[in-house]
Amino acid sequence: MYDREQVKAITDKVIDMASKADAVEVQFSGGERSGTRWANSSITTNLVQYERQVSVTVRTGQRQGTAQTRDLSDDGLRDMVAEAFDAASKASEVPRFPEWLGPQEYIPVDAALPSVVNLGPAERARLVKTSLDIAESMGVVGAGFIPKSDIATATANTLGLFAYYRAADVGFSLTCRLPDGSGSGWAGVSGVKDIAMLDAELLTKDAAGKAVRSKGARAIEPGRYTVILEPRASARFLSLVTGVFTAGRPGGGGGPGGGGGGGAAAGAPPAGGPPAGDGGGDAPGGGGGGGGGLFGAMGGAGQFMAGKKVGDKIFSDGFTLKSDVGNPILRQSPIGPGNRPAGPVTWLENGVLKALGPGQRATTNQSLVQEGTELSVADMVRQTRRGLLVNSLWYIRGVPSLEQPLLNTGMTRDGLFLIENGEIVGPVQNFRWNMSPLVAYNNLTLVGKPVPMGTGESFDAGNAALVPPVRIEEFYMTSISPAV
Repeated sequence: MYDREQVKAITDKVIDMASKADAVEVQFSGGERSGTRWANSSITTNLVQYERQVSVTVRTGQRQGTAQTRDLSDDGLRDMVAEAFDAASKASEVPRFPEWLGPQEYIPVDAALPSVVNLGPAERARLVKTSLDIAESMGVVGAGFIPKSDIATATANTLGLFAYYRAADVGFSLTCRLPDGSGSGWAGVSGVKDIAMLDAELLTKDAAGKAVRSKGARAIEPGRYTVILEPRASARFLSLVTGVFTAGRPGGGGGPGGGGGGGAAAGAPPAGGPPAGDGGGDAPGGGGGGGGGLFGAMGGAGQFMAGKKVGDKIFSDGFTLKSDVGNPILRQSPIGPGNRPAGPVTWLENGVLKALGPGQRATTNQSLVQEGTELSVADMVRQTRRGLLVNSLWYIRGVPSLEQPLLNTGMTRDGLFLIENGEIVGPVQNFRWNMSPLVAYNNLTLVGKPVPMGTGESFDAGNAALVPPVRIEEFYMTSISPAV
């Protein structure tokens, strides 16, 4: 929607209009959020929302005023500047303002590729048609969502800063069910910057196949199981633990879409940061969920991390987690907190703590990569003597516990299968589970090939992580769940 030159022209114009100020800073956010939903073999919604907002902060002497507008005409921008000057004239004097940054060098990231920028309703409809035809041929009913966003953000000021980032993302989320509702399967991908990475045919066959195979699920006893978490389940579980790396910093928990911390309100993404989520998902609630934020900012993560230092071994050898700023698949913002240049951060390497606390070159909301291998889920199944293949984790919530920091609970759904001697032998009824990621990631014994996947409870086109399927031992399934 808004390329670099267009946004630069707008911010330059505002700075020029406010030239009587001692210092000026302008923030811009604008673009498109759109999507296509379908259910019962037909498209139910095609939606598009165009948004734009400019704000200006002027400093005159020891006073500061801010105003904003959605009117990008010359008159609209002049009115905004006049309002900011008026606000400054009425403001109390401040002895010393926080310093603004001058020019910065950011890692080059091209995150608005034509294949996604040009993905309109007709292109999305063709993807839906492909999915519906396959679902029908396999005897299942599909319901899904293709969210797309194309958002540009920028911060510019009179010191020469111009922090610009534009990202065009698309996702694909599909739930297939048997006509009588007795079986369900899910497949999807999120945060895709190149449409070539979105294979609607393959994803539909995956979701439909799980639904067909899940018919006739039998009950087995609750207990501690070896589990293979497919990428969506793995991503949701990962979001619960990222807050430990900023434990002790207020609001520092959560990770992308995790329990909290670091996120912007819808419609007001941080200047220079990644676009805020669409907010419309296929799970109840919104972006949050789980203990990663609430308990990460309070007792859970702090309790676990008390006394921990860089160099300590805290998880199993198979757990390596990075903020890989500049990653060619994620293509996420290279702009860090406060518009400072973000850079790669290794949080854990082979289970060893490598970075901790605030002041890092990136946050766990940026370009998060859990390293894996080339193993597919099928390969991991073949290497498992007995266990459960988990497609999705649903409705994750933190459980206050002094004995187990970051204890969480939730339910499996959309396909749960028993593995015996390296083969899937049949579907089983869903479980409620209780588990702390701090325990689970010490029981990590196998990782697969990472894919882009949203970690939040809602499913949209925004920030994703590269997450592999994982095998975890002694995962506690506490009771049978009625979920399908």
